[in-house]
This record gives sequence, structure tokens and C-alpha cells, in this order.
Amino acid sequence: MNPTRRTLLLGAAASLMAGPLFAADWPTKPVRIVVPFAAGGPTDFIARLLGTALSKELGQPVVIDNRPGASGNIGAQHVLDSGNDGYTLLHNTVAMQAVNPLMYPHARFFPGRDFVPIATTGSMPNVLVVHPDKLKVKTLAELVQLGKAKPGALTYATFGAGSSPHIYGSLLQKKAGFQAVAVPYKGSSPALTDVMAGQVDFVFDSFTTCIGQIQGGKLKALAITSAQRSPMLPDVPTLKEAGYPGADLKFWFSLQAPVQTPKAVVDRLRTAAAKAVNDPEYVAALRNRGAEPMPTRPDQVVSFVRADSERWTNVARGLGIQPE
Repeated sequence: MNPTRRTLLLGAAASLMAGPLFAADWPTKPVRIVVPFAAGGPTDFIARLLGTALSKELGQPVVIDNRPGASGNIGAQHVLDSGNDGYTLLHNTVAMQAVNPLMYPHARFFPGRDFVPIATTGSMPNVLVVHPDKLKVKTLAELVQLGKAKPGALTYATFGAGSSPHIYGSLLQKKAGFQAVAVPYKGSSPALTDVMAGQVDFVFDSFTTCIGQIQGGKLKALAITSAQRSPMLPDVPTLKEAGYPGADLKFWFSLQAPVQTPKAVVDRLRTAAAKAVNDPEYVAALRNRGAEPMPTRPDQVVSFVRADSERWTNVARGLGIQPE
């Protein structure tokens, strides 16, 4: 046999064997989950809970690595630049998945093309909050009435164009028929500070970051974006209950890997992650902070992420979300 042909055949045989052997041995070292936002936010909070649960299933430490910037794009690009061996993963959000391509059309990557979903890790509602005294409104209906009476007089905080507070705030205005002025902030903390100081009128903020101020009386909650009321805020109606069912988009998170990751490793990760997100301790910890588990069957996670991301993209496009 020709030596070159023999070498090629041996190489092909070795490649066929490498997949199963690699999967059987994988992982042999710690796995890293990149959170593309700063520590302390909901994406980070859920990732840290997931890391603990996933470590038990994989038998290796799971390390959380925060790499914020460019609405999550810096961390996502870092994952892609770190190789396709399954040891560096991304904790993604639906906003990154669905809205960032509209905001950053010239990015080096596109989430739907360059990443493969491993699992949905949870959902976190946003809460519409106002200063308890400044506006003198007690319900969402009263806020809408005020907005209609004084077009353009109300202000609402966002974390920049395309962020969830911007999407929810814009969608509410479209559904309710009033206009408010968007005021961009770099994150939840400065936005909430200005709402509590009466410098801006309202914000749709993550449940995790505003629940303390609501319970402490510094903020008043008018509505929540979840499908059901939260046991932690039983008197706060959902947007649907308040009359705006089309504005209750679910904000979810997803563990993802670079698309070139070997299928055997992806399958191993999906099996482990499916067990992790159903772990009773993980579920209880999510609910203790106002988040909800969101387990999706491994064979359905790709179709779910694709379909719901498309829904968010269509909403964002309909709201006129454009590059800043």
C-alpha cells in the first residue's frame, strides 16, 4: 500500500476513535463559564449557582470568569477565541442572543451561528418600579394615565439601547399608547439610585437587584414581567393582569458552547446540565432570589433558543432598536 494512503487511513481511523475516547475521558480539568457581565447581576448570580450544580455532575471544578463589555460581546468573543474543546463556555442571555445582532451588525460573530445551546438555565422577571412618593401613582394604570396626560414628560431608565429595561419600557409605551424619554445608565445600581432620588420616573429592573429596595419601601413595584405573580411580591400584578399581555416577554439565560465543540462533548454537557438545572438545591436557590427554573429537554433546547430568540428579535426590530 502507498505510504501516503496508509498514513491517511490510519489518521482517519484515529479520528474516528478519538471522539468516543475523548468523550469518555472528558472533562479531565476544570471547566470555565464566562459571564459576559460584571459580578453581582442576574447573569452572574445564576451562573454561580449553575457552576456548583454542574461541578457535581461533571466531577470537576466549574470556575466563573466575569468578562464584561459591549453588552456581552467581549465575553462571548473571548469564549470563541478560547478553543472548541468544551472547557470554556458562555452564560448567555436572550438579549445577547436576539438583540445584540441588531445592535452590533459588524461584530466578528453572531450568537445563532457561532454558538450551540447546551441548556436553558433559568428566567428572571423584571419589575416595573417607581419612587413611592414622587409620581403619586399606585398602579400601572395610573402611570399610563399620567404618561398619556403629559406626553414626553415621563422619563425611564435603561441600561442602553437594546437592554431589557429598554425593551420592556419601549414595549409598554407602544402597547399602552404613551411616550416617555429614555435615560441610559451603565447598569442597575446607578439607575435605581436615580429612581430612588426622584431623578428619573421609572425603570424595569431585574427582580434580583431591586427586591431589597421594594421590600424596604424605597421603591414601589407596579407590575412584574413574569407569567405568574411572585410569592415574594404577592400583591404586585403581572403585566398581563394589568392589561398588557403582549409586553410580558420572558427573559431567560442559556449555557452555550462554541459551535465547533465536538458533538460527544456537547452531548455530555447537555446530559450533565439537564441534571444540574433540575437539582433541588439549585431550584430552591433560584426561587429564593426571585428567579425561576427553566429546564428544557436536551433534544429541544436548540429549537427553543432559536424560536424564542426570533420572537425577541422581531419585537426589538418592531420597536426600532438600532445600533447606537
